[in-house]
Amino acid sequence: MAEIGIVRQSSYENYSEGQTRYTRLNRRGEMVVIDFFSQCILDGRTFHMQLGTEDAPIDSTTAIDDQLAWAVADNSTGYVMIPTWLQINTTGFTTGTITNKMLEIDRGKVRYSSGGTAYVPENLRTDRPRVAVGAFYVGTDVTVAAKTAVPGSIELWRHAGSEDVTTTSTGNENFNVANYNAREMPFAAIVDVGSAVIHYGATTADVTGYGSFQFIQLPKESVV
Repeated sequence: MAEIGIVRQSSYENYSEGQTRYTRLNRRGEMVVIDFFSQCILDGRTFHMQLGTEDAPIDSTTAIDDQLAWAVADNSTGYVMIPTWLQINTTGFTTGTITNKMLEIDRGKVRYSSGGTAYVPENLRTDRPRVAVGAFYVGTDVTVAAKTAVPGSIELWRHAGSEDVTTTSTGNENFNVANYNAREMPFAAIVDVGSAVIHYGATTADVTGYGSFQFIQLPKESVV
C-alpha cells in the first residue's frame, strides 16, 4: 500500500515554502487537518479592528441608515475579504429606546465617504507578516456612500436590542453583547471591490458600546 503520511504526535517537522512532504497523521493513522479559520490566523491573513478602549466606550450613531456606519472596511481589487467575527457590546442605554446592530456586505462598491478615524487593522499573527489592503475607518461619524441596490447589499447579520429604556442595572447585562461568528453562521466572501459595513445605531444616538471586527484577506487567485 502506498504511504500517504507520517505519524507526528510528539514532534513537528518544519518545512520550507514549496517543499513536497508527507501528510501528518496521528497514532491511529488519521489525517491531522487544521480548520480553515485557524490556519488563516497562523498564515498571518486574519486582521482585527476595534471600537472603544479600556473604560471608554463610544457612542452609537442615530437610527441605522445605509449612509451611516460605525465602522467600514473597504476591500481592494485583487483580494478577497471574508468577515469572520463581529462583537458589539452595549454598555449604556441611557435614554435609548431600540438599538440595531447589523453587518452589511456590499458587493458592488467601496463605501467609505468621509468622517471617522482611519484605522490600521492589526494582524492576529503578531509578527505582522503582511498588512490589510484597503481603507478602514471607525467612529460615530463615519459617512458612507449609498448602498448598492438589494440584492447587491447583503444584510448578513442583525441583532435588535430591547425597546425598553434602561437607566439602571437590571441584572440582564449579559444580554447586551451580540456576536457574529463565521465559524457558526453563514459567511460571505467579498471578491475585488466591495465593503463590509458595521452599523450600530439608536434613534436617540446616545447608546454607548464597544466593538471588535475581524476579517480574513486572501489574494484573489487563492479563491477564484
